[in-house]
Amino acid sequence: MSVFVVYVQAQESTTGPIFNYKALERGLEKSNEAIENPKKNKDPKTWFSRGELMLDIYSVHNQYLRKGMPENELKILFRDPERIETRTVGQQTLEDYIYERITVTLENGKVVSWVETKKIIDDPLPLAEEAFRKAIELDTEGKLTDKIKEDLAKLKQYYENEGIDAFNSKDYEAAYNDFNNVLKINELPPMKGTVDTLVYYSTGRAAKEAGKNQVAIDMFKKSLELGYDEPFIYVFMNESYKALGDTTDALSILQKGFKEHPDNQSILIELINFYLLRGESKAALEYLALARQDDPENISFIFAEGTIYDKLGRSDDAIKAYKECIDLDPTYFNAQFNLGVVYYNKAVKLIEDAVQLPTSKQKEYDAMLDSASVEFNKAIPYMVTAKDIAPDDASKCEVLGTLKTLYYRVKDDAKRQETIDEMTMNGCPTSSSKQE
Repeated sequence: MSVFVVYVQAQESTTGPIFNYKALERGLEKSNEAIENPKKNKDPKTWFSRGELMLDIYSVHNQYLRKGMPENELKILFRDPERIETRTVGQQTLEDYIYERITVTLENGKVVSWVETKKIIDDPLPLAEEAFRKAIELDTEGKLTDKIKEDLAKLKQYYENEGIDAFNSKDYEAAYNDFNNVLKINELPPMKGTVDTLVYYSTGRAAKEAGKNQVAIDMFKKSLELGYDEPFIYVFMNESYKALGDTTDALSILQKGFKEHPDNQSILIELINFYLLRGESKAALEYLALARQDDPENISFIFAEGTIYDKLGRSDDAIKAYKECIDLDPTYFNAQFNLGVVYYNKAVKLIEDAVQLPTSKQKEYDAMLDSASVEFNKAIPYMVTAKDIAPDDASKCEVLGTLKTLYYRVKDDAKRQETIDEMTMNGCPTSSSKQE
């Protein structure tokens, strides 16, 4: 990060947010005195006024500033800053307009964020909520109900905005608390009947990211009950159930999600991965077939099919799938390597079967060994390509070790020695406990 500072002669301002500071500070002093006064402390209007004051303090800048605001509009409201600091963060060039109480950050002449550096009070929103709760408690005749309801709606919006900012900043605990505060406010008598469906979902998202998986599940369930049928709810619930070790409900919610959204690829992929991890190859293949209908050239789907066929011993189907991957992307290491392994394993199986033949079937024995040699030779070019495109040293050493064995099997001593030399050069172990 680099920083460049420009000093600007500050101009005295009598308009905009700066003009409100002293009035708000005087109001805070009076409010603090009022709640200490035994008589005024029992008046709901005292607490209602305090709640409104806290909302005004919170919004002293937010009511004027907005993301995307151009520089000239900022200066109309705030005049010139005390100084401007230019800094580079990654590929971004940012300008910090530093005022007495706030720093406003611009990029390409537009506001992107701001932070209060000298606050009238540290955290006014919880104090506003506390004040309104006290006003509701004291307002036994309900004279302030409508006004309180209007202000609670503002408070909810402020909490929601704070939650969104916290979530985007990856402060998931704070985001959860902010969204959850919105739900708590809805439980107050003036807000009776108010339902914020999206906030349940947002609270669930923040709770999940904060590691509160059971809370997340409860919030997502409520969202679904209220009709917010977002496909990703099922994916997130699946992840939370798995985090709690509940694989039964994890699968159940995915199946429900697939029933509701059969065309959603994210749910499909989760189902495929679920069955793959459980070793339920048949079910995984069924969902893979569905996934490929909408995305026939998705190389991950095709490769997954190949690995399942390979595991099931359907080597011809595995070969077909891996070759399809290679046709789509010749540099796909996993497909090149796995295809070589399939041919290698086919050859080994032929040798094992040949060894089991009685001595009277010499011709069949020789034919099977010849077929094995053919399969070993088929494996070699794919292993050579895999070696050349190996993503890391460990993978390269693994391929070289397999190539060494392949050259031994086809009796190509020169290539085998070349491979051993290459293994030595790359720091790979050249000895093996397995017989070649």
